[in-house]
Amino acid sequence: MIGAFIQKVKTNKYLMGTVYIGAGSVLASIFSYLLQFIFGRILSVADFGTFNALISLSYLVGVPAGVFSVSLIKYVSELSSRQDSKKLTALYWKLLVISLVLGIGISLAIFLLRFSISEQLKIYDIGIISVYGISMGLAFAGVIPSAYFQGLLRYRAFAFFNVMSSAYRFTFSVLAVLLGFKLAGAFGGMFVGGVAALVSAFFILRRNLTVFENISLMQDYKRLVAFSLPVMFVNFGLMFLNNIDLILVKKYFEPEMAGYYAGTVTLGKIFLFGAGAVSTVMFPTISSLAARGLNYGRAFFKFLSLQLVLVAGGLVAFSVFPGFLTRLFFGERFMNSVEYLPAFALFIGLYIIINFLVLFFLAVSRTSVFLLLFPGLVVQYVLITTNHATLYDIIRADIYAGIISLVLLTIFFIVGNNGKRAKEI
Repeated sequence: MIGAFIQKVKTNKYLMGTVYIGAGSVLASIFSYLLQFIFGRILSVADFGTFNALISLSYLVGVPAGVFSVSLIKYVSELSSRQDSKKLTALYWKLLVISLVLGIGISLAIFLLRFSISEQLKIYDIGIISVYGISMGLAFAGVIPSAYFQGLLRYRAFAFFNVMSSAYRFTFSVLAVLLGFKLAGAFGGMFVGGVAALVSAFFILRRNLTVFENISLMQDYKRLVAFSLPVMFVNFGLMFLNNIDLILVKKYFEPEMAGYYAGTVTLGKIFLFGAGAVSTVMFPTISSLAARGLNYGRAFFKFLSLQLVLVAGGLVAFSVFPGFLTRLFFGERFMNSVEYLPAFALFIGLYIIINFLVLFFLAVSRTSVFLLLFPGLVVQYVLITTNHATLYDIIRADIYAGIISLVLLTIFFIVGNNGKRAKEI
């Protein structure tokens, strides 16, 4: 019976893809949370809050890179379905060069704004911000290999790359901090790890890349940019929804309370990494089916069912075992984070489903979906900035924003911007 079940799982490409991505995400998250675990114990609570505030800021700064990634995944899946290896190769190398140039610009911008960032986030060591800016120089280049693995539907390679990248980041960052370079060393280690990941990715992708030919890609760039414009608003909305709370907590609360909230957010995002694997597989799969004019409704509902099951399981785990999870990752120092974890897990569950639906709409080119994110974001920002007496006020604002966004997306799914019913997707 068990053997038959395992065989059934192996023959289901959607489920196997999710298993690979899920396993890779779990292993990668082990390194990510070992990093948080070690930093939570060797750094002061205030420094730990600073570290996580800059990490959250990197998500917002990296919105254009996220936009680029989503657009590239979709376009690579289309090129792969046409087996256009010549264009896939040329696009890879040319985009890598462009991304490195853009990265230099990002690093320079952060360096010029370092004093403003220091004042707003109460980070008084300017050197930390300067090194952080250097690490952000790989924001664009780092997404190219990941986008190619997903667009080519190479889920095992993508999972391996995720684990390897996370291991590099963990190793170099922790080593730098232990050597006495403190927070600046942490971000310097991330930069070194990012370079190592890029080099390793080339060797994994070699079988999909042919000899480089300098062909014109102007039309391809135009298509990427055209799709990227609405995706930019979508990614900004999702990143804002998932990160602005931590940044505002750093602004409005004392460093120690911001550190406790960072612990809550870090634990809650374990949930996000695990259950989010479904969206990672769904997006290129649906995109490829849509590009070939095939029916994708059945595949979508299979992915949705799996996503809902994982979200339900995560909510149960984080509601029943908040104390155990907090002790496991941070020890006794962060036990003040325990009381907030069940409520924050509810927000993360809402966010996972929101992210899933948004990526589905992008996969089928219903790009006007970005308009539906803004009402929730406005509510979230207004509630946090006008009512932040306790951390519960912050989490309630997150949940209200998530509910509003999910309701609007559900209506968009059922009715559609073209007046069709959901069964006609």
